[in-house]
Amino acid sequence: MTPDAFAATVLAWHDFFLAAAGASAALLGLLFVGVSINLAAIAADERVDLRARAGQAFTNLVFVLLIGLIMLIPNPVARLLAVALGLVAAIALIRVGLTVIGLVSVHAHPRERRATLRRIGWTAIANLVLAFTAWRIWDSNGAADVIPNLVIVVVVLLIGAADIAWEMLTEVSSQASR
Repeated sequence: MTPDAFAATVLAWHDFFLAAAGASAALLGLLFVGVSINLAAIAADERVDLRARAGQAFTNLVFVLLIGLIMLIPNPVARLLAVALGLVAAIALIRVGLTVIGLVSVHAHPRERRATLRRIGWTAIANLVLAFTAWRIWDSNGAADVIPNLVIVVVVLLIGAADIAWEMLTEVSSQASR
């Protein structure tokens, strides 16, 4: 694919990535407010699972924001986009690994740990799809046919962050009302 054709294809996705970046930025703000209001419960030593969930929701939203911003770069060069997306995927996968290690090493309730690991699993799958997409863009020097994969990544990360944040905040609220 020619560089101009690749740039035109990426430009066709402009509105989607603009909406994804805007939505993730707004949700990041709401997450900060929600965590701030419930900071004492989330920061408690015995609630490692809540901190892991809050951290995972935060990183999911940051990675959606980064993907959106990367894809909004004017006149994109395929290989540079591939490198940027690959770096985001690598950092995201390292973050998932560190979260899993942290959860396994603590003595959280098995039900809470299982729920958190299940949610993190979806994030890991999305990050693997992101890594594959970056590799395909690099390997073919602009395979625009894989750009729709980023829709899957963005949707899974956004839904995952919203699910994690909602479940975490409702759990903290229900515990506070007891």
